[in-house]
Amino acid sequence: MSSVLAKASRVKPEIRLAQAVSQFEADLSSDQRATLHTYGNVPPDPRDVMRLTAEINRCAAGKRGSGGCFGTRMTNFLYAVQQFAAIGDVMIGGSQNLIACGVWSLSIVNFSSYLEKLSSILMIAGRSAPRYQTIALLYARSKNLQSHLAEYFIVVVGLCHMLFRFTQKSTFGQFVSSLSDSELKTYQSDLDLWANSIKEEVILLVAQKIEEEAQENTGFRALWSKGSKSASLEQKLKKRLRVLDFCSTYDYETPWKQSRKVGNATLFNRTADYKDWKDQADSCTLLYTGRLGSGKSVLLANIVDDLNLYVQSKDSAVAYFFCRHDIPESLNAGTIIGSLVRQLLRPITDLEMVPKFLDDTTSAPDFELLFSLLRCNLPSTYKAYFILDGLDECDYEERKKLILQLRQLQDAFTILLSVSFRLEPDNALKLSSEEFATPRCISIPEDNPDIEDFIDKELENCVESKKLVIGNPTLILEIRDALLHGSQGMFLWVALQIISLCAMKTDDAIRQALVDLPKDLSETFARILARSEVAGQPYQRRILELVTVAQRPLQVDELREALSVVPGNTTWNPATLLNDIYSTLACCGSLVIVDEEELTVRLVHHSVKQFLLTGFNTSTSIAFMTAEAHRTMRDIIVTYLNYGIFETQLSTLVVPQIMTGSAPSKIIRSTLDSSGSVRNLALKLLRSKRAPNYDVGQTLAEASKLFDSRPVDEFHFYSYAKSCWQQHILCALELEPVINNLLLRLLKKRTMDTSVRD
Repeated sequence: MSSVLAKASRVKPEIRLAQAVSQFEADLSSDQRATLHTYGNVPPDPRDVMRLTAEINRCAAGKRGSGGCFGTRMTNFLYAVQQFAAIGDVMIGGSQNLIACGVWSLSIVNFSSYLEKLSSILMIAGRSAPRYQTIALLYARSKNLQSHLAEYFIVVVGLCHMLFRFTQKSTFGQFVSSLSDSELKTYQSDLDLWANSIKEEVILLVAQKIEEEAQENTGFRALWSKGSKSASLEQKLKKRLRVLDFCSTYDYETPWKQSRKVGNATLFNRTADYKDWKDQADSCTLLYTGRLGSGKSVLLANIVDDLNLYVQSKDSAVAYFFCRHDIPESLNAGTIIGSLVRQLLRPITDLEMVPKFLDDTTSAPDFELLFSLLRCNLPSTYKAYFILDGLDECDYEERKKLILQLRQLQDAFTILLSVSFRLEPDNALKLSSEEFATPRCISIPEDNPDIEDFIDKELENCVESKKLVIGNPTLILEIRDALLHGSQGMFLWVALQIISLCAMKTDDAIRQALVDLPKDLSETFARILARSEVAGQPYQRRILELVTVAQRPLQVDELREALSVVPGNTTWNPATLLNDIYSTLACCGSLVIVDEEELTVRLVHHSVKQFLLTGFNTSTSIAFMTAEAHRTMRDIIVTYLNYGIFETQLSTLVVPQIMTGSAPSKIIRSTLDSSGSVRNLALKLLRSKRAPNYDVGQTLAEASKLFDSRPVDEFHFYSYAKSCWQQHILCALELEPVINNLLLRLLKKRTMDTSVRD
């Protein structure tokens, strides 16, 4: 880190960023250089991010069959690049435009041979990439922020330049040199360093801005505003952000990304109805129906990609929303409409045409307000595509309200709507296609041609990665045929069978499994849980309960802390924390997954939730009631918030001097946490035994910082517990005496947020 900072201090970062882009440009061919300057003249916008990721996905699918949605992995990172380009364009003008857009163009260099590794690097970088709406507002105020952003993108340019040079080598040259993991990790470390610096600066600037506004520092405002073009631009950006946030702050991108990364689909492009719908000049609706696990979400996620490549006019837009069973907010009609309106207004840089009553509104927007915003800012000839997945997840009343509001929007504007709906006996009569504008319906067939491609590619990937090891090569054909015959058009069923087959140790075991494949999803889920239960019997039910009723997907670290809580015991004991949460999650088999990008824990499919809560009308020991699961979560939250650690100030850490020879092993063990850095500290302590005079006190102090003295914001479950306790208590009102007393204690101390929520 010190070498990076030392190097950064020599020359102004803006100059070094320009130099880095120039050095990269010097290695390009004349055609590639022309492309770079084309991007330099036209800064990318958010729609370009979607087009680029769709193009990468399409290229990857052509080379890798039905796998490899690598473009979607890069979305967060590319949005950060796009926002940097936009800042350079609107805040500074042409002087930074070429630099900013040069950085963008680096992101589209063809690294096809190393796309998987590159996408993984950029996905990890995207977790901490500087994507803050407030950056544009704060940029002109802070030289530090400008400097840190430039430093971040110097590293980006360096990474892309290094990879570009590598791809220009001959095949033999690439084989001899190979991509160095240590070099890539250095770039990753530098990106994290500057991303954290940007985050800290943004937090500081936001705090300062809030303080200024609270103090109503008119003198400062007058000084800032007088003759300041930046101040005028800041007010314009501030107003635009307020309008967009008024419409919605819901994260609609992540559910789409998660569905898109599951795989590719081509069924929609094989039907004339889809092509005809796409070309319509007036509002119309395309309704996809299918059975459980038939790939509707993946199909619509692919349609989003296809439309982003198809729509080139700036007078048209592509919007989408994917309802999620594990995010109750996403099943609300107001959330869906608000997100749609935000997406339609987002490309508009100047949202000056805003109803005056918006300035006096503090409550959540109703449909009429949102409708007014669209009419003020969009022409009646405006055309938009809206992809809505999982309409069946909404309850009947919300669904009815949503369809009515969508119809009103279709009457006012040209909106081509595509909706997915799961047909089951209990909901088939609750949806009439006639409720939509000019509807047409496509039923996903059981003999979906994408199923065969999916099976082939998944098996190919498993064999190549050695997840599936077979003795007789012809066995792979038996596996393929058995899966194709038993799939009944269910992608989920196929995926879960392949995971189970990969666990088989012999050809004979695989053949026996093929003879006795489960007939449906219910039987599949029951077998997976029965097989996996031994791996973590005490935790299986609790994990499934917590994941099922969580108000949003829990982060891995949040779930790890929740599982350590013993209801009723208010003494925080770090020794109860799971040392390896991932191996513990194995007790749920393939029914619980961790998202590779968001690091959230969720059920593999909404049908698993259905199974757990109803057993699909089959006998299963794991099935539980919703109230039971809420009770488990409630008891954990109430106990957790009563931990004394949240009430006390942290004492100053005194570093003791302890000679290795006199330190009992139990003292050393008691100071160690189970985080990643513990491994290094443990090894350091063990090796210190070879030097009897080595002062182990400093090492123990490092361990103590990790273990005993965590501030509240490092207790990962704390934020969820504080914000979501009400929902769980209201769903499980019967309290045991010990939990009731703890709850009363919290309410008395006002530890909990008791504000009313919708």
